[in-house]
Amino acid sequence: MTAATGEGPAPRTAYEVAAEVTAGRLTARGHAARALQPRRLSHARDLRAFISVEPAGVLADAERADRTRTDSGTRLPLHGVLLAVKDNIDVAGLPTTGGTPALRRHRPARDAAAVRALRDAGAAVLGKANMHELAFGATSDNHAYGRVRNPWRPDRLAGGSSGGTAAAVAAGLVTAGLGTETGCSVRLPAALCGVVGFRPTPGRYPARGVLPLSWTRDTIGVLAHTVEDVCLLDAVITGTHPARPARSASPPDPRTVLRGLRFGAPRHPFRDGIAPPLCAALDARLAELAAAGATIVEDELPAGTHSHVAAAGLPIALYEASRALDGYLREHGLPLRFADVAARIASPDVARLLRPLPGGGPTEDAYEQALTVHRPALDALLHAHLADRGLDALLLPTAPVTAPRLLPGEHILLAGRPVPAFPALLRNTDPSSIVGWPAITLPAVRDEHGLPFGIDLQAPTDGDLTLLEVARACAALWGLPHRGRVAPLRYTP
Repeated sequence: MTAATGEGPAPRTAYEVAAEVTAGRLTARGHAARALQPRRLSHARDLRAFISVEPAGVLADAERADRTRTDSGTRLPLHGVLLAVKDNIDVAGLPTTGGTPALRRHRPARDAAAVRALRDAGAAVLGKANMHELAFGATSDNHAYGRVRNPWRPDRLAGGSSGGTAAAVAAGLVTAGLGTETGCSVRLPAALCGVVGFRPTPGRYPARGVLPLSWTRDTIGVLAHTVEDVCLLDAVITGTHPARPARSASPPDPRTVLRGLRFGAPRHPFRDGIAPPLCAALDARLAELAAAGATIVEDELPAGTHSHVAAAGLPIALYEASRALDGYLREHGLPLRFADVAARIASPDVARLLRPLPGGGPTEDAYEQALTVHRPALDALLHAHLADRGLDALLLPTAPVTAPRLLPGEHILLAGRPVPAFPALLRNTDPSSIVGWPAITLPAVRDEHGLPFGIDLQAPTDGDLTLLEVARACAALWGLPHRGRVAPLRYTP
């Protein structure tokens, strides 16, 4: 029995799918039909991973890829790969709701540029993934479309704002997916759901066709089971994937990449409140890097770093949110403006932030200070820290907790006490996002309940390819999946 008939074990990584198609054991249509089986769609509904799935369109996409390969003999790098696309990224013919009621009937006529590249490479979009409403939050507790559940434990958060994509990838409903990140929204849900999440340098991926939050800080990001798959999707989106890719059968020796590298691993505030067993597990991973020839430098970040983060991060996003959304609405010819969308926001935490805008948001002066003073100062401090110590990258916990429960008042438990969820979950990724550094989270350790805990690698702007190569080496060193089968996650409702 084969996966093409909807039976037997299914390939879980993009490289596995491509190998099965090349060998003739799988078709894109057969792979899509398997994903659309009632029990799998029921699982997706239980997780609340998707806002929309339209089977006829999925099968048509898959059949188109099969015809392209049959008619032209072209080897499509993503032939048969199924994607979840966050519901603020346009997919032609599917709704782009942004997770908010006012846009429920908005169906863009064309793909976002990044989606078009992936579909042209043979991928099919299984559905539009659930998210924190308008991408302004870290829990994916969406009051219009339901709270996304974590595939490891459904009473825990999947993280946000790209929680639906992370849950769909982690649960094996799709091969990979797209999210967006302004502050933490790709890496946080990837870390809480136990997958790889990559935030590129803004501008590396085209922004056309994305419902925006901040033109300064936003970027599309990739979520997948392996760093190899992230690299593959990155190459397709950027147009750098070769027609006949050469790749080794096994990962390179990580020591050849890691030897001589210097990682900064500051402790405060990034480890504040983290459970001691997780700190010990993190230290064990750092020790493995040191044993492989890397140097770990635990010096703290410069004084003033976190005051610049506070002064730059939220003011930039809040000032740009209403203006950016208005631009998208005008571009798509929608008879709505930001105030109309904000008036119908369903999630109380998002409504509190966005309904007062633009009149009640940051002033022009505060925005200019954030954009032209605090953000450049933060970037300069981080660059100076790396340069003074000869560091190649920073290595931090992606979040201070594994997947938490959401408590009343939008709180989570940190070190045994309730704290506001948004700032706590955003804390470790926000500085790199503010200055536009590429970063990638790897599911490198587990807590005592088996919940995944991510380690985040952050490097200076435009160091994307170097960062991905270092991430591949870390994944190999730590025994994370390369191209082999990933053990399925078990979901218990």
